[in-house]
Amino acid sequence: MANQNQAAAKPAKEPRFLLGKYFVDADVVVEPEEPAKVVVAGMTEARIKKEYPEGYFKKAGAVVRANFSLLIKGSLWFAPAALVFMLVFLVAAPFFESYVMGDGYNFMQGIGVGLHSGGDNIALSVATLYWDVYQPLLMMLAGAGIIAAPFIAGLFYSAKRAYYQDFYKRTTRTFFMGFAKYWWKYLITATVGILIALAMGTALIHQLTCEQLGTANAGSVAAVVIAFIVGAPLLTVPMTMMSLFATYGMSFKDTFKDAIVLIANNPFTTIICGVLSAAPLLLLMINNIFAIIICLAMLVVGFIYWAQCWTAFADRGMTKCKALKAYTDKKKLIELRDRRGGGSGNGAAKAGVTYGEGKKGGKKNNAKQPPKPYVNPKKKKKKK
Repeated sequence: MANQNQAAAKPAKEPRFLLGKYFVDADVVVEPEEPAKVVVAGMTEARIKKEYPEGYFKKAGAVVRANFSLLIKGSLWFAPAALVFMLVFLVAAPFFESYVMGDGYNFMQGIGVGLHSGGDNIALSVATLYWDVYQPLLMMLAGAGIIAAPFIAGLFYSAKRAYYQDFYKRTTRTFFMGFAKYWWKYLITATVGILIALAMGTALIHQLTCEQLGTANAGSVAAVVIAFIVGAPLLTVPMTMMSLFATYGMSFKDTFKDAIVLIANNPFTTIICGVLSAAPLLLLMINNIFAIIICLAMLVVGFIYWAQCWTAFADRGMTKCKALKAYTDKKKLIELRDRRGGGSGNGAAKAGVTYGEGKKGGKKNNAKQPPKPYVNPKKKKKKK
């Protein structure tokens, strides 16, 4: 019983707003709705707000299911840009590998009696595969990603309008409206993210090449470790910024600051979303048949669900940061009032703010109380 009472009396953990001084509060941009369709003279088509389940990512899934046909039509304009990336992976990669490596290698050097003494070195051949095939292909994929980057603006803009129920039916017009408004932001941000990923991949391929040639050392290993330790967290910043661009009316600088704050206050959610976003790219490397299945799945549902999940992530992160900001501002205001002698701890409790610092050493409230009204003691009270 004593342990239970102690557990019940334990105060709640004080919430902390990390990097709160850099947070820029912003509201969701309300988009102009399309004019309602006239059904009969003087009557227009009814627009009913849909009810979605609680929970940000549950809502994202419900939005995809409820507006699948609308979202898939808009994502068709993103498909050609995504196909460039897919064709590099599915078509250019096998062709380039065959062109560089040739028909085959002879690894039978020194085996058997009277056979040809020449042959190919296995380690040198593998090193050639890594550096002369995989590294150029990685750069091709980076270029294809940069080409597709501006079109992400239209995809996220359509996802945002469906998520917040800003009614639209003209999918082509809506997609290119978002493209026109935000393409340059997505191009810059995605290019930075792609270059970070390219640096990480180049460091890894260089290390694998050095291991095959026997030239690997502590410096090359350290380069890979540093590239991934620094690069992996940095990759979340461009992705978080892209989730904010189409939803909140902020400048590029303010979006960068809010992205840092969101990541600091939602680390686990950011990691989960980042890993799930990278998973399809890793699955493409299994084999060509599996890669084709993944590409088709991404074209049909993957891209629209990806955009919806990051829109939900931005909504969750901004809602949490706004609540923490309101709590922190209220707490600071009450602490300032108490230091000036304008309030008491009870007043802070009534205001709904809990903080750890006590009132020791504080000035007493010596404000004069208003005088009580005079009552004649000789005057008899009237009987009721």
